[in-house]
Amino acid sequence: MIVGQTVKIELGEAIACHEAAIHLIKAANYTPDMAKRYNKNLTFHEYVAEYAETVSAELVVAKYLNLPFDPFESKFKIKADVGDIFEVKWTHWDDGNLIVHEYDRNSDIAILVTGKYPFYRIAGWIPVAIAKRDRYRHHSQPNWWIAQHHLMPIDTLIRSNYGADLPRLP
Repeated sequence: MIVGQTVKIELGEAIACHEAAIHLIKAANYTPDMAKRYNKNLTFHEYVAEYAETVSAELVVAKYLNLPFDPFESKFKIKADVGDIFEVKWTHWDDGNLIVHEYDRNSDIAILVTGKYPFYRIAGWIPVAIAKRDRYRHHSQPNWWIAQHHLMPIDTLIRSNYGADLPRLP
């Protein structure tokens, strides 16, 4: 059974996410076939669309957690995607895994978002340090894959120690 919190973004927000994706790709000189990407078979337009969905997923988490979010801000693994500690992972697969990479900071919380415009689902969360345990190590890729049934529901984040500093929803 697939569970999670569904969040809708509006057309204007989606347009801003596309504009931000192009801005961020251009600023970092990213390409669909760059070395750190696993899927190198995307066209440039597919890559921009995928990047825009990722930025949209970050927006969804910020909206849900009631945190400020600037889609144009360059973070590039130097800073958390949302707030101070939230690393957002996105997949268009409803039953997709949360994928953590070696370069993800152990002190962050990874949050999985699935879906595509206009409806996204926050599938759950896990501390990155726990996600990097041997049991989640992928057998043929240099990363960790965490199935959704191993994630904690997003509504428990606010009540956890990790969510202690989050603004309370009105």
